[in-house]
Amino acid sequence: MEAVKSNTSPLQNRQRDYWFDNAKAILIITVVIGHLTTGDFSTSQDWVVALKKFIFVFHMPVFMIISGRFAKRRVDTNDWPTVFSKILVPYLVQQTGLLLLYSVLPLYRNDIESFSFFYPLMGMWYMFVLAIYGFISPHLVKYKWLFPASMLLALAIGFLPYTVYGGFHRAITYYPFFLFGYYTADYKFDFCKKPYFRVISIAAFLVTGVYVFLKAKEISYNTLCLNATYIYISKKFGTTELIVFLETALRYLIGFLFFFFTMGITPTKKVPFSYIGTNSAYVYSLHIIVIVLLRAIDARYDILRILTNDFLLALYCLSGIPIAFLLASKPIRKLTQFYVAPSFDLKKIVWQLAVSGRPKKKN
Repeated sequence: MEAVKSNTSPLQNRQRDYWFDNAKAILIITVVIGHLTTGDFSTSQDWVVALKKFIFVFHMPVFMIISGRFAKRRVDTNDWPTVFSKILVPYLVQQTGLLLLYSVLPLYRNDIESFSFFYPLMGMWYMFVLAIYGFISPHLVKYKWLFPASMLLALAIGFLPYTVYGGFHRAITYYPFFLFGYYTADYKFDFCKKPYFRVISIAAFLVTGVYVFLKAKEISYNTLCLNATYIYISKKFGTTELIVFLETALRYLIGFLFFFFTMGITPTKKVPFSYIGTNSAYVYSLHIIVIVLLRAIDARYDILRILTNDFLLALYCLSGIPIAFLLASKPIRKLTQFYVAPSFDLKKIVWQLAVSGRPKKKN
């Protein structure tokens, strides 16, 4: 969800590509809505759960593919200082900020008892895994078999009896999506803009949406999130590990396909919501605080009890749209830049230290 200046050929032109900005805007709005629908309020209806699962079908896989696409320059040049400054440092700042927030909210006291920077809080796993990818990918992409190997590992890890510690489990399961974006970064995917493919894309979203709404109870949230073992999911749904494995393989295929379908429904020119995609990092980081506070307040005062009918629930879910517009706005960005995009440049710091350490020339 980084704000990256690029166009469809990101390695050759610094002009903004509103096609991908618009895609990020659509995706980050669904991220906010998805987190709003994950509340524990008792008035939640089946369609709210279905909406959440429908969103999780595509939003993070596609986001990760786009992230891999725009990370290509950093990976190819092994620009780890930028990864450190622009991803790892903001992650550490925001993870610490959430720790402080959790410590004053009774709802989250149990979550900080085993606190670790390797165990991302709330939705911070995305930044955590991006930092990992930024550090390891320059050393791995030289191997031609990396993508199939990452795919095999992502599928095989589900057979473990327990999930891998902290954010490392998702770092493994989402790596194929990141690599897909990296390896296809030079492709323009102009066919996604063709009228026939836009019709196909709309149909794909509609058909998938209807299927999820009809079969929501049979679809595993953990499979969609790629955050659990096969044995855990199989016990939960009364099925076998082999079935869960096959469903997970299908989940990956659908995730890859929805990258194209998402680009197929996305406007190519600047539109009123383009700036949300340009500043998606702010929406991502700040909406987590909004959700944390909302859940804590609801746990204490039961404020969501007013959601007594489908109309109010729909308004509640759709509130993710104005929330995204607000959090991406210029005043909010100015107020929160220290938290979302702290001013830290490792290259500059190292350079200044190197210059200051040089002996001064004698006149």
